[in-house]
Amino acid sequence: MARYFLALLLLANTTAKAADDDRPTPIPPPWTSEVEFGYHALGGNSDSETLNSRIGYTYVKNQYRHNAEAKFLLAEKDGDEDKRRGQLELQSDMKINERTYVLGNANYIDDRYGPYFTDFTLATGLGYQLIRRETFQMEVEAGPGYRHQEPNIDEIDDDDIVIPETVDELILRGSTKFIWKPTKNIEVNGRFTGIGGNSNSTMETELNLTTSINDHIAIKFSNTQNFNSWVPDGLKKRDSTMSINLLFKIH
Repeated sequence: MARYFLALLLLANTTAKAADDDRPTPIPPPWTSEVEFGYHALGGNSDSETLNSRIGYTYVKNQYRHNAEAKFLLAEKDGDEDKRRGQLELQSDMKINERTYVLGNANYIDDRYGPYFTDFTLATGLGYQLIRRETFQMEVEAGPGYRHQEPNIDEIDDDDIVIPETVDELILRGSTKFIWKPTKNIEVNGRFTGIGGNSNSTMETELNLTTSINDHIAIKFSNTQNFNSWVPDGLKKRDSTMSINLLFKIH
């Protein structure tokens, strides 16, 4: 009886293993999303708090790729708002061959520091996968667009500096982005976006270093530089932001 029972256990184990081997490999979902959160607080002679967050969503299926990203930065010093910046960007790509795609991009910025403006751009154009390797990828994009920009005077003191004009103009937009994965747990990615118009030209550079803790949690170091070709007197043309965030990946 014991030998018969052991034989049944062995047969059941062999059958289960064979079933697992025959089971198809799970297909990854066409969408991925990311949530980032960072917080910094100082107390004592000077109290300050900084909150930055980001939500990203990507959907890829067949020849289509859709990206959505929202960012928010809030800094307070001694109980008063010191900086606030919100950004929402949407982009859809459609491949027309193995390396080339057509794109549509919409970007909205609400800036309560720097030049204090709201900025909305719509752009289209072509993108090209310049490098496509397993550990390194690079894409370039270029095309025309339209920009609407106006002063953001809500909750701003009378002595604050603002760009006084409302802008409606045609623009040229160019972007370069890359992803480098030297190891399984480390990723370096960057993006350089330039927008040229008659009233103002801007350049934004973003570099990120992500170190994975596990499949769903990572630590992300970011450095963003924003450059404006023209700002009112008394303001600097360059703004920079550095952050360390926890990154949560959802598949």
